[in-house]
Amino acid sequence: MVENLFEQNLLWAVLAAVCWLFAARGARRLATRPHSRALRRRARLGLVLLVTALLTLTVRAALGVALAAETDWWGATDFLLLAVAPQVIVGAVVAWLSMPAYWRLTGWDRAARRSGGPGTGAGPGGPGTGDGTADGVADGARKPTEPDRAPAAAARPHTTDPVPMPALARLAAPSGRGTAALTRTGRPTTTDPVPTPTSEAGTTTGTEAEGATPASSTVPTPAPSASGLAGPTGRGTAALTKTEAGTEGAAPAPSGPDGPTGEGAATLTETGPPTAEVGSAAQGDVQGAPTPVTRSAAADPRLVVPVRVGGVAVGLGALFTLHPPAPPYTAFLVLEMTLLALAASGLVLVQQRRRVAVGAPGWRPASRGRRLVRSLAVVTCGALLIAGGHGLAARESRLPDRMATAHHHAYDTGGGPGPGAAPARSVTDLTGPSTGAADRRFTLTAGTRTVRLASGETVDALTFNGVLPGPELRVGIGELVEVTLINQDVTDGVTVHWHGVDVPNAEDGVAGVTQDAVRPGGRHVYRFRANRTGTFWYHAHQQSSTAVARGLFGALVVTDAARQPAPSDGVDRTVVAHAWSVGDTRGGGSAVRGSGGALSGRNGLGGDLRTAFGDDTGEQRERVAAGTPVRLRLVNADNCPRTYALTGTSFKVAAIDGNEVSAPTDLDGTLLRVAGGGRYDLTFRQPRGAVRLTVTGDANAGVGSQGFEGCGEDGAYGTHGTRESPSLILAPDTASEAPAADTGAPLFDPLHYGTATGPRPLTPDDGGFDRDFRMVLGNSVGFYDGAPMMLWTVNNAVYPDIPSLLVGEGDLVRVTFLNRSLDDHPMHLHGHRMLVLSRDGERADGSPWWTDTLNVAPGERYEIAFRADNPGVWADHCHNLDHARDGMVLHLAYDGVSSPYETGASTGNTPE
Repeated sequence: MVENLFEQNLLWAVLAAVCWLFAARGARRLATRPHSRALRRRARLGLVLLVTALLTLTVRAALGVALAAETDWWGATDFLLLAVAPQVIVGAVVAWLSMPAYWRLTGWDRAARRSGGPGTGAGPGGPGTGDGTADGVADGARKPTEPDRAPAAAARPHTTDPVPMPALARLAAPSGRGTAALTRTGRPTTTDPVPTPTSEAGTTTGTEAEGATPASSTVPTPAPSASGLAGPTGRGTAALTKTEAGTEGAAPAPSGPDGPTGEGAATLTETGPPTAEVGSAAQGDVQGAPTPVTRSAAADPRLVVPVRVGGVAVGLGALFTLHPPAPPYTAFLVLEMTLLALAASGLVLVQQRRRVAVGAPGWRPASRGRRLVRSLAVVTCGALLIAGGHGLAARESRLPDRMATAHHHAYDTGGGPGPGAAPARSVTDLTGPSTGAADRRFTLTAGTRTVRLASGETVDALTFNGVLPGPELRVGIGELVEVTLINQDVTDGVTVHWHGVDVPNAEDGVAGVTQDAVRPGGRHVYRFRANRTGTFWYHAHQQSSTAVARGLFGALVVTDAARQPAPSDGVDRTVVAHAWSVGDTRGGGSAVRGSGGALSGRNGLGGDLRTAFGDDTGEQRERVAAGTPVRLRLVNADNCPRTYALTGTSFKVAAIDGNEVSAPTDLDGTLLRVAGGGRYDLTFRQPRGAVRLTVTGDANAGVGSQGFEGCGEDGAYGTHGTRESPSLILAPDTASEAPAADTGAPLFDPLHYGTATGPRPLTPDDGGFDRDFRMVLGNSVGFYDGAPMMLWTVNNAVYPDIPSLLVGEGDLVRVTFLNRSLDDHPMHLHGHRMLVLSRDGERADGSPWWTDTLNVAPGERYEIAFRADNPGVWADHCHNLDHARDGMVLHLAYDGVSSPYETGASTGNTPE
């Protein structure tokens, strides 16, 4: 549910931004429409667009509230404060001011009155209609002293009737003699002002009474005698009206006393584009240019400014949704509200000046060429700003060439005391036993070579001791282990991390944190005591996203002879699963390294990724006598979860991540999903028939990209087009066939598996936990180390900007993980094991579920606890190593402990 809500928040943030962008642009340009009808049409379109924008904003706010409710509010604080609250405020202002102003310009209310609504008092052509009002200006915008409008017949745009003498008297020159009025309508033009004398009744023309400029200009000109109109010496007035298209018909010139030679008025009508005629411009002809009153109303700051500020607010909201800032959010909220206030103030001043300009007599829109130049200038400035911002963001995101671990000056104290209470210690002092003979000695030689798998494919590999995977290291509990690492020719350097083993901090093998990477020709010795039984594994922690993918890993098994059968008494088989990049370009695959994107979930490799059990991508068979106890140790040495099926027998999950399960029960027909970097131990007695272990869902293997959602793909965890899955068949007779896996079987749930015996571990006293941390695992669009990408964030930040979790030795710590991103995150804490307390609010009530690599799927929320009993500076990161490479890393820092090592390109230490 959380994943879906998060996706919808991202989607609607973008949709709302697009809608408000168009709404803001339409509001700004409304007053520049060339015709009254176009203005009304654009006002109606703008109103519809504004309603749509407000609806998107409503949905956006509802989704933010729903996400907050689903995540107990703290998981969506950034969305509520930065992307919802300011937009809702601005949206309310838009609904209050802009929508009524839009409505008054649409003419829809006058259309209702024209159809006989109460209080109109008019039929067609009456006051308030589309044919007789001043270009659709709201009745409220008309002055109370406006004169009555002319009849509708005098305002039709394409018919010219004789002009009554009173009208001619108002248009005549001061002498009243020998003047012909030539009126041309069409494009709004400006001419010299026409003197407008007072008539005998003492009234002025309707145009000046309204204080508006007509869409056509009346220019005194001599009447041509050849036309039969009043000659130069006549006392009549000839009105020549030219309309430029769509003329319904022209009335013939009247004859008789007021004919061509009389003292009346002669009218000549020509056709052309539809425009207003004499007298109609003052009354808002539907085809005429809007009057200054109309333009002034369309440029009203109350209409334009709230919509444009809304565009700014929704744009900032989309920015904060796609690239959320790191908490705390108070400063960002103040900054956002300040920007909106400044934007509103500036836009009000600009729009007031614009309103005065468009409302001035004789104003006309800029020419097409001028508008084009202005648009090009805006686009150019925008492109320069984007390019400059892109370059600045890329530069600021680059990691320093040298960066000490002490750069973590920012700490998350989890509600506990701050740093400085504990005595100072160095990582270099926290070593394993330096004296005494080792019980087990191993040498791991790292080298580069091409390896042919048992199934025939070739891999461009990095190996330990020349094999894939590296050799299995098997030791007994309590034994002192000494491992010598030799780097033969791995150019980028190498280390060894003991995944899941609680070694002393200096033995943890993280480049730049607990040691320097071993350069070619160098060596490093690790010494530690194996103090807990279980299935573990080791791997490089220098450029691990590439090194592990190419083969620098192997299994580590710690056994207890008193509790587990010896190999002679049963089968103890380690099954390491890994997707190898196999094939060549001719076969459609590629061994090219480092081509996987942050969202690919493909171990940073290109080509054809095929999963193998060990070094075999096909089917493996082993003879096992019926009744033999079998223990299968499953190791997922990849980034994404891997789903297994064991068919042909019932079985128990005996251990999870090297931790024994209390009172496990039999399972049959149950699928097992193992986290990236995780391990499950399965036990059963070999039946008379065959038993098959196979992979049924694997997001680590496939051809090509695995899509935007990486591993999860909404929980599908498919095989992504792999030709086949590896399988291991155990049977008394190697020719026996095991039943096929049921891919629709239920999934194993450790939350309720087994039986709790005794009191629950890590139960806080009445004082609660000493430290309480919350970690939101999310997505962000931005730059990392100079490259644009989809970022994987912790509390909306990436390494090195994620504050370290500060603890004191002996603290009881609780951590809440919430995955608000689009991919799985197997969270791995070095040097400690975690106890799962709950998932999605559901309490764990089976055997205590201890883990060191907890897969948090999209939308899931886990609470875990651990005891801070192993001092040091510990990596705490997502074990999807591509995510770690791209910044999903932080540290667990004990108070007083520091590290002398540095990371960065110039140091040669690149831990992830």
